[in-house]
Amino acid sequence: MQKLSGSPATLDLALEDMVVSHLLTRRSLEIPDRPLVVFAGGATLTFAEAETRAARLAANLRAIVMKDEFVGLFLPNSPEFVSCYFALSRLGAVTVPINTAYKGYMLEYLLRDTRCGLAFVDRGLLDRMMDVERSVPQLRALIVTGANQKDVAKEQQGFERLRLVAYADIAGDASDVTWEGEAQEGPRVRFEDVSCIIYTSGTTGPSKGVPITNAHAIVKALEVIRICQYAKGDVVYSPLPLFHSMALLRGVVASVVSGTTIVLRDRFSASQFWGDVRKFGITIVHCVFTIPRILKKAPPGPGDRSHHVRCMYNAQHDPEFEERFGIRLVEGYGLTEAGVAMYVRPEDPPRPGSCGRVSEEWEVRLVDDNGSDVGVGQVGEVLLRPKKPFRIMPGYLNKPEVTLQSFRDLWFHTGDLAMVDAEGFYYFKDRKKDAIRRRGENISSWEVERILVEHPAVEEAAAVAHPSSLGEDELRVVVVRRPGVLLTAEELVAYCVKRMPDFMVPRYIEFRSELPKTPTGRVEKHLLRAEGLAPDHMDRGEWSPRRRGP
Repeated sequence: MQKLSGSPATLDLALEDMVVSHLLTRRSLEIPDRPLVVFAGGATLTFAEAETRAARLAANLRAIVMKDEFVGLFLPNSPEFVSCYFALSRLGAVTVPINTAYKGYMLEYLLRDTRCGLAFVDRGLLDRMMDVERSVPQLRALIVTGANQKDVAKEQQGFERLRLVAYADIAGDASDVTWEGEAQEGPRVRFEDVSCIIYTSGTTGPSKGVPITNAHAIVKALEVIRICQYAKGDVVYSPLPLFHSMALLRGVVASVVSGTTIVLRDRFSASQFWGDVRKFGITIVHCVFTIPRILKKAPPGPGDRSHHVRCMYNAQHDPEFEERFGIRLVEGYGLTEAGVAMYVRPEDPPRPGSCGRVSEEWEVRLVDDNGSDVGVGQVGEVLLRPKKPFRIMPGYLNKPEVTLQSFRDLWFHTGDLAMVDAEGFYYFKDRKKDAIRRRGENISSWEVERILVEHPAVEEAAAVAHPSSLGEDELRVVVVRRPGVLLTAEELVAYCVKRMPDFMVPRYIEFRSELPKTPTGRVEKHLLRAEGLAPDHMDRGEWSPRRRGP
């Protein structure tokens, strides 16, 4: 077995060594006292503590959690989230991170799609689980964090069927919780075993579960280590939620692989950002496109360069930001389903608007609607193919037809449009499909529309992206009311707030007598986007992420 040593940025691993739990065990022996995860709120887990907690929890779960079983994590950023992920990894179970903004339809759908029989839930989110209890009959028990036995006994009264157990009761050396069945022997976990399911937004259908194998998770970690040129002593800052792959796989797992420390905060906060960066000696920052733009809005000050940050990933090139703060913004093009297929190298001269050149580990084509390659300077759909195994998902969960369509012609069809120049630099142009990205959250237009048409006064609805002043998208919906029924924009917003995560509640709402359609009845969303907002639209104002969970 290969020793984990040398420069993190040049680290390479044999396929057989790409098992998340095995790497944590090895690191815990090499650097036991080094901080692995620091939570900006105060808690710290060293490599040894992370390993010990995971081992204890796994031992106590062995009676009920089988290899390859799906287990939900409905938790905010916390030591419990990290311990659960590594414990489930040891058991060969499949972690299902759940967005803590989910409720109603979205929460029901994810739990049904994965058929989770067990879920770890923060006490502050139990009301969401209570609302969907009858809709997820396969779910049998909830392990509750942030609660003692007395708290759990009180919460249990609100549930009809689900059994509640306090997390503290199963996280110690000797759990006194009795489960049906007998404890199993520790399973043999391999690189090809699925480690977690990450959901990505649907367009013409519901959100799609992306199985990430152990090897794929490690590859995602190695990619960001190489792109950001991790070095010994680096400290990474990720103000992003662990239910996203950036913080979990490219963050925590990357720190396990590289032996570095990661500092986590649930949500980006402009008022806390520089204080965190200076307090923890941050050298690398994870971000979404909007973060540098928000930071740049603050008035310039003498402390703009009083930090140790050398790069921020993933961020668009901005010479004004880089000059002011002395930080390099690193951009790449990647997918949950695959990896970072294009990225900007440190040696590359700045190319405004470019997401870089093709990675050494990927093949990329740009094709027209017939699958034929387009020329330099022409826009085509991005098709990807890895050069090595386990760099891409095995297929969407429970969606064989979508999987076959995405992998046709032996290439993965991304649904994204791009252009390449004569020197091999790629430029993202648009989404071929109706996906929407809002402040780092992927939104399915199909799911927004499905929830809207369930309102008794809504005949039809179309959800489309609208440009945001901070980059990415804002959400706009165009609604057709049922004949003779009154419905105001304010009433529709109130309905959405009750049934959608905050980031899915539309900013712009407008009503029309009909939607533009093709002769076959398909809504022509490109016309809605081109026409722009109607004069009488409602604008709720810019959405800002709030802290998820309690």
